[in-house]
Amino acid sequence: MGRMVDFSALAAGETGTAVTRAAITGPDTRHMSAELLRLAPGASVEATVPAGADLYLYALTGAFRIVYQGTTLEVAQDAFATLQEESAYALANGGTNAAEIISVLAPPPGGKPVEAGFRGGCAVAKRAGAPTADVPEQKKRRIYFVDDAAARSERAHAMIVEYQGDTVTVMHQHPNADSMFVPLTGKVRFTFDGRDHVLGRGGATVFPAGDKHGLRVEEEPVSFLEFHVPAGYVTVK
Repeated sequence: MGRMVDFSALAAGETGTAVTRAAITGPDTRHMSAELLRLAPGASVEATVPAGADLYLYALTGAFRIVYQGTTLEVAQDAFATLQEESAYALANGGTNAAEIISVLAPPPGGKPVEAGFRGGCAVAKRAGAPTADVPEQKKRRIYFVDDAAARSERAHAMIVEYQGDTVTVMHQHPNADSMFVPLTGKVRFTFDGRDHVLGRGGATVFPAGDKHGLRVEEEPVSFLEFHVPAGYVTVK
């Protein structure tokens, strides 16, 4: 069943000095797992991407650094990073403000692996410089992060979508993929479970495979980070 997630209400656990993690998704999403990672100023954390999975990181608030194979990559707010499976890496916040990071594994630990994952090591894309596509018939614009035109992987599709004032996405479902929407600007009216739900920045909506949902503009300007996992998702209206 689709659900709304309020980031401020998430139960966060401390996993290191000034580092907390809070689960966004639950066991109902079989193809992806997502969490909100918070790094206080000066905090750092080291990890390795699990075998058979891609790791995606989005700088929701603040900025952070990725140290990968001796190279430091800067991830500014609204930038997106993709890491290859089995990559050892470190995240560090060298700024004066806390960094909030959307972290997504596709597939999650124990999930069914998709063979053709990302093979580029570690790639960082800024929102302003990422590949884009206008979809005039749907009154929207897409900014691609994980796609054939960006970081290539069959494990997920990730992008920012910008709506016009009267954009409407009708009720539909993805029978073979989990989906997550993270509003960035404006407010979005999601329709699912027979009701309307309005969400702005500071939360997410999660739809396990097969859950029907629709969305439209509630308050302009609307943009949101959107994941479909895996990339070969089917849309049924």
